This record gives sequence, structure tokens and C-alpha cells, in this order.
Amino acid sequence: MLTKTRAIVLHHVKYGESSLVLNLYTEQFGRTACIVSGVRSRKPRFPATLFQPLHMLDVDFYYRRSREIHRLKEVSGLVYYQTIPFNISKSTIALFLAEVLMHCLREEESNPPLFAFLFHAFQLLDASDEGYPYFHHWFLVQLSRYLGFLPHEQLIAGNLSPVHDLPVFGNLSPDSLEALRSMAGCASGPPGQLGLNHAGRTALLESILRYYSLHIDGFTRLKSYAVLQEVFR
Repeated sequence: MLTKTRAIVLHHVKYGESSLVLNLYTEQFGRTACIVSGVRSRKPRFPATLFQPLHMLDVDFYYRRSREIHRLKEVSGLVYYQTIPFNISKSTIALFLAEVLMHCLREEESNPPLFAFLFHAFQLLDASDEGYPYFHHWFLVQLSRYLGFLPHEQLIAGNLSPVHDLPVFGNLSPDSLEALRSMAGCASGPPGQLGLNHAGRTALLESILRYYSLHIDGFTRLKSYAVLQEVFR
């Protein structure tokens, strides 16, 4: 069945002499893999730049539920980022979040609220002039809402001790815990400058990643994490 849907690129791998296998998160079918031919030939049908992590596409592909990999027929850019490809900090965040999503997004079914969140969030990153050193922290906190394990609402409200309610956050400083609460309460985008230094931001991110590892099977140390830390040092 030939179908058309919006999609976000999570990852791609080379296949054969000139093809790519794309891991996509689609609006209609959730996590999907497609093969696209001729991308690496001398006269490619589609520019390879379309398939960079977190790029947003309109795709036409032949979908069969019984298949693990579907054949892509047509593709075009849906949103063209203005800053992410050219800003080292933003492009590093994009690679990191794409790797996170590869671990977290496994369902092969439509989830319109989650897709809408991703679609909005990555355009927000592209348009941000400030606050993006906290963008990945905010994104992970908000993503947990759609994955079903947002940190306890009472903890976010400041009514419970993190040591007793969520031990994974027990070593955070009061400033880092307050930043966590602020991020959980700002669904439309990351809050402004939160006043955390590099050590505070690192401790908060480490706690959030440990929290993810408690809820996502196989969520281990991410390859892009070291690069992210170096860029934001």
C-alpha cells in the first residue's frame, strides 16, 4: 500500500553500494524503517542532506505490516532548519537527542501527541537564540511525560523529598532540583537561564539519564554523551 506521512529521521545506515536504510518516526505508523535507493550514486535522486538526524520529511513509501523494512518511493523536505546544521552546540544536541529517541521510540503505531511534541520541539531548538544549553534537559523531562514516566508530580511541585520519593534525584543540589521542577512545568519550551554552572547542568543531566535507565530497557551510556559534555564544558 502506497502511503504518505510526515516523518522525523532518527538514524540512517549505509546499505549496499548506493542505498540507505532509514530509521524514521512517522506520524501515521510510529517507528518505521525504510530503504531509499540511489542516494549515494553519482546522480542521486534525493540529496543525502535530507536524511540527517532529526530532519523532518514528507515521505511516500510502500507500507506492508508484515515487513520490517519498507521501500521509500518519494521524499521531500518538510522543514528546513536554519541554524541546527551550522551551530555546533545545536547540532550536537540534535545528535544526542536522535540517539535518545532511537532507544526510546520502539512502538510501531501512531502516537499523534508525541509526534506533535517532537515536531514542535525541534523547530523550537532551531529558532532558539538563548536557553538551548538547557534544551536537552528540558526535552528529556518533557519526553518522559509522553512515554508515561514523568517524575512524580508532587516532587515537581516541591512537596516531597527526592530522597524518599525518587532516590535517583536525591543527590541534586537545591538549585538543580528547582531547575528540574521548572523544566517539568514549562511544556511550551525550556525556561530561561536557570543559573546552573557546568557541574550543576551535568549532575542534572546524569540524574535524568539514570531515571530513563530505570524505565527503558537497554538504555545504556549513549555514544554521543561524551561529545555533548565536551561541547558544553
